[in-house]
Amino acid sequence: MPYSLLKKKNPYFRNLSLTAQERFVERMYVFMGDKYFIGREGLVITDEIRVLISASAIQLTFGLKEYTIPHLHTINVFPRVFYSKMFETSFKGLTTRTGVLSISWDDFQEGYATDNDKVNLGLHELAHALNIDLIEGSYDEHFTLYFEKWKLVAKSEFLKLKEGSLHFLRKYGSRNFHEFFAVCIEHFFEAPDDFKLTLPHLYGHTALMLNQDPGNIDNDYQIKSITEYFYQDTVMQETDGVALISEFSSEQYRDLTLKQKLRNYISKNGLSVAMSTTFVGLFLGIPLLIWFSSVTIIDIGTLLLMIFACGTAGLMQWRFVRNLVDMEYHHFAMYSFSGFAMCLLNFLLFLNLSFPVSARTETYDLDSFRHTISKGSIEVEMDDPALTRNLNTFLTENFIEVEDARQMTVKYNTGLLGFDSIKECTFH
Repeated sequence: MPYSLLKKKNPYFRNLSLTAQERFVERMYVFMGDKYFIGREGLVITDEIRVLISASAIQLTFGLKEYTIPHLHTINVFPRVFYSKMFETSFKGLTTRTGVLSISWDDFQEGYATDNDKVNLGLHELAHALNIDLIEGSYDEHFTLYFEKWKLVAKSEFLKLKEGSLHFLRKYGSRNFHEFFAVCIEHFFEAPDDFKLTLPHLYGHTALMLNQDPGNIDNDYQIKSITEYFYQDTVMQETDGVALISEFSSEQYRDLTLKQKLRNYISKNGLSVAMSTTFVGLFLGIPLLIWFSSVTIIDIGTLLLMIFACGTAGLMQWRFVRNLVDMEYHHFAMYSFSGFAMCLLNFLLFLNLSFPVSARTETYDLDSFRHTISKGSIEVEMDDPALTRNLNTFLTENFIEVEDARQMTVKYNTGLLGFDSIKECTFH
């Protein structure tokens, strides 16, 4: 089914060789399995919808190693133009930094119905998704390394479009640079020959950036010799563009920082990590916290203050992850206090209990505080409620004969965070 459907409705696929078509379909299935397709306003998601939208993404990324646009996770498909309550306006397509793409199915189909009108909603919105993928750190290395160099050429053409002196590209691209990028992508695939003739430098750099040439129909859109795109291009010389059509060495990846990789991990796994942490914090963290408070001399006020501090530290993560995880703020606040705070606080109390830094011994006269002796065991009531709680827990767990005792000697360990715990208690 996909081969006949794609040959009928996707001109890009139709012009590929049989070997390239097999590679295209293989990638398409991977992309399709990686995304959630949701029908909106009564639209039922069919295999045709999933195949054609996925094929549009593979068309865009066919020259790249990373072709799934990892930051994108959900595709909402509306039957027609839809209204956004957030932006209070109607859209044919909308792509957000949270990894959600929304698109009108009628307009998507219209984009492929005429393959040379320079308007293709699917490519336009997926170009936004690819751009966001770069911004959010879920990158393809080739695209990442070349995009900044592409902007050197694109910037001057963008200014011409804004001024009205450039008429080849659709005027909609003058709204901002993100729209300019998406409009360039539409023209690049819909009218490659005209694009190359009118704006040869921008076309050449776009071909290098995406590592494909839609005008090279006879050879599966492969990049040609670099001299066919550039003759006396000073920008190309300055950016060492020749190296960009060859394989990249590991040293050329040094700009892809650990921060980018972390952002990539968060965008893929952040939601599941937050949910798992909240579950652990609620169902394991709270019982552990109760136990730690019974063996650590810490008053309730200090404990609540530490929970608040740890929860606030959790909330501070929001500024770094709000565009990477599909969560509302109140859900994130629940994770911060119920999950992150509980896990962090238990870890701190574990460190305090496990790593004593000093020890001391205190001797108390039993007559100096209230106590009750019954059947050889004792229950005490000290001035410090936290000490009282810990002593009684220790005495209950460690039965000590106290029938004729007059004094109580307690050995304390002071932990890494400065909180005491009872090591030994004797009566004499």
